[in-house]
Amino acid sequence: MTGRVVHVRGGDSTALASRWAVLHQVGPTGGAPVDSQQTDRAGRYALHAPAVDTTASYLVSVYHHGIAYFTKPLRPAGAVGTADTLFVYDTASASPPIDLGERHVMVRSRDSDGSRRVIELLVLVNRGDKTRVAVDTLRPVWRGAVPTEAVQFEVGASEVSDQAIARRGGAVEVFAPVPPGERQLLIGYVLPRSVSELALPIDQDTERLSVMLEDTAAVLQGALAFEGWETLEGLAFRRFAAAQVPAGTPVLIRFRAGPLAPTAVLWIVVPLATLALVAGLVRWWRQAGIESPVQESPAVLAGRIAALDAAFAGREDDDYRRQRAELKRRLVEELARREST
Repeated sequence: MTGRVVHVRGGDSTALASRWAVLHQVGPTGGAPVDSQQTDRAGRYALHAPAVDTTASYLVSVYHHGIAYFTKPLRPAGAVGTADTLFVYDTASASPPIDLGERHVMVRSRDSDGSRRVIELLVLVNRGDKTRVAVDTLRPVWRGAVPTEAVQFEVGASEVSDQAIARRGGAVEVFAPVPPGERQLLIGYVLPRSVSELALPIDQDTERLSVMLEDTAAVLQGALAFEGWETLEGLAFRRFAAAQVPAGTPVLIRFRAGPLAPTAVLWIVVPLATLALVAGLVRWWRQAGIESPVQESPAVLAGRIAALDAAFAGREDDDYRRQRAELKRRLVEELARREST
């Protein structure tokens, strides 16, 4: 695989020379580094797999200032593959600020026990030219409010490591490095049956906010406009949305007695992004015709395994083995699912 590594600083970019580029091969049975080479003066590399596996994905990693950057996984279409240019950045702990570009909230009808399931897709935006990093576990890179009533909080497959995302009090906190551009974060939680109304906390300016309600008896009050009905996975939702929503904007959802939802077709306790539903939601919300990286395709899962291998290189422990076994299991299941369809 050939490619190039570029260091971006300010409005300028230069080739990143003499930096180790590592080729990872990841397949259904596991993954490992298969070749490495230092970049030349033009930032270029040419890496070779001893034997090309057409069932595997290949990606290249480069470390810069302690941060691992990865190319998108590629499936071999021939003897030679070309990766996208890999951009790396300097780091900063105080700036640039991380903005909330988009927030999309999906609220299910009440379940058989009276609770309601909620999924949120958050799009974090780094508009600067440096990768934002956390200096310690008390000062996250980004923090956003979630309902204080929420229980059973979990993180779906996101574009930042789920090991670096935590709920603390009434907020979700991100400690993972956030490079320039957008990063998507998927979270889920449950509203207990005692919650009769939900004041959605809007603690920061948001470029695009939308709420989807399956419950036809629920009433939404606030600045969001009704944009019509949408059908997803055979279920109907009302969609409300607004642009340029300032912090403190009131958004209140009142729940009324209504029919129970069918058995949780849209929600399972396994990682949320394994559902085909999520890919549909992201395409719909963002009105894009391409598959979002939030969906855990085989390539994304393979990339996560490679990233884990790189992060724990030379210091395997129980946490590493547990995470890797889980990712491998999901990769095998996803490959089998796609084969059957």
